[in-house]
Amino acid sequence: MTAHVLVTGALFRAPEQRTSKAGKPFVTATIKAKDGDAAQWWKVLVFSESAGAELLRLSDGDALSVQGTLRVETYDKGGETKISCTCIADAVLPLRAAPKERKAKAGGDASRDRPEKPAADRDRLDRYGDDGTDRFHDDMPF
Repeated sequence: MTAHVLVTGALFRAPEQRTSKAGKPFVTATIKAKDGDAAQWWKVLVFSESAGAELLRLSDGDALSVQGTLRVETYDKGGETKISCTCIADAVLPLRAAPKERKAKAGGDASRDRPEKPAADRDRLDRYGDDGTDRFHDDMPF
């Protein structure tokens, strides 16, 4: 039987990329999921390249959601039996957007070379382009 889970929380520490004994790369992380005052710790394993790259761009404390297969094991700690929850994630969704790549303009930034336009002209640019053409003038029949 396979159970799938969706876990939402914050990274407890930065994710790490590792290599399996078979030579395949994977990413591991620990998520702290809060349930009121209590916290639950989830180990996350990612074998997908795209989901692993998405996880690696995050750092300690970043919020995220992961979806995947649930694996539950027990372990003994000081004579007490505890439960270890692991999610073998198929999908990783950071709860903040990836930074946009900025393209460098050829020949420097032309907007810095132009003088600042008065406020009346800046408002006018919403309707009129830099060349003075009316952006809203078209052949609509109404």
